[in-house]
Amino acid sequence: MKIALIAPPYPLEEAPSPPLGLAYVAGACEAAGATVRILDYIVRQYTRTKIEEELTAFGPDIIGTTAVTMNFDAAVGIIEDAKRHNPALIAIMGGPHVSFAVKETLEGHPLVDLIILGEGERTLSELLPVIHDRQAWHAIPGLAFREGGRTVKTAPRPLIEDLDSLPLPARHLLPMSRYQALGFPVSIITSRGCPNRCIFCQGRRMVGHKVRFRSTTLVVDEIEQILAYGIDRINIADDLFTANKKRVRAFCEEIRRRGLSFTWSAFSRVNTIDAEVLTLMRDAGCDSVSFRRSPAARRWGSSPTPPSWWACPENRTRPCRTARIWHRNWIYPMVTICWPPSQAPPSARESPTTTWKS
Repeated sequence: MKIALIAPPYPLEEAPSPPLGLAYVAGACEAAGATVRILDYIVRQYTRTKIEEELTAFGPDIIGTTAVTMNFDAAVGIIEDAKRHNPALIAIMGGPHVSFAVKETLEGHPLVDLIILGEGERTLSELLPVIHDRQAWHAIPGLAFREGGRTVKTAPRPLIEDLDSLPLPARHLLPMSRYQALGFPVSIITSRGCPNRCIFCQGRRMVGHKVRFRSTTLVVDEIEQILAYGIDRINIADDLFTANKKRVRAFCEEIRRRGLSFTWSAFSRVNTIDAEVLTLMRDAGCDSVSFRRSPAARRWGSSPTPPSWWACPENRTRPCRTARIWHRNWIYPMVTICWPPSQAPPSARESPTTTWKS
């Protein structure tokens, strides 16, 4: 069985990393015995002629892609081009946008055959052996498809508890040299899940509130593989890298023990970071930490942090103290302020650094 996985166009000004989710899916498909090719149109220009030529040369049975809302239209457009070129292809979509817009996707885009909901690795490993048997789809958790003019969603799939059991991302199928030439970082995950309830983030709906950790040794093994490509900058894409202080320490100490030299960034929250953690991260090569805050949260009636936490004067002053710690450790803080467009004050609307979330 041959599978063509599509990385749809994404704005280069957003400095995209090699598509991590797609690489995980590719690794799972290879482990299931499929022959896989990734057609990356992030760092290569997309044209309909190009994909027709590449599909003809490869001859896949299945075409799959993933999308966030920003590039959903481009992704589904590629699926439609591919299906018009070869109607026999089975077209699969996954990712956040389609997981949260199942009915709209299947009803609005009839050339999409299947949607993988949420985490896709286990679902695909069960689906591929029976992909040509539509009746068997009903027994596989985590799917959505059309049947008899209606949308069918199978049982929810439990989140993957043992992340170490997943195959490593199939980066050998990606044009890594192009990303390196453009100076874009490579993303990895050390965990999935986030314990917080930030109202501007849909991450919990994809990966759950329970944080599931990968083995520190396996994570650093993966980093060594990435460095072998000549990459020297890594982005840790965990929703909350600093969720567990003991684990942050183990990760940083393993990097130093192996003598690895590279720079990296991570996502955090001001209430999970202190001088000790930042010093550990700095000494292991971290040079930037991102966190988000919603100043209007209490006026929305729903808070991205527990109200009892924000009510404490000690915690309200913590962001300022944390900023001083960053300065002392030469770690660059990146702050995103999230407002709903209808409720942002004029000063926020005029700010060039405001992030709008609807």
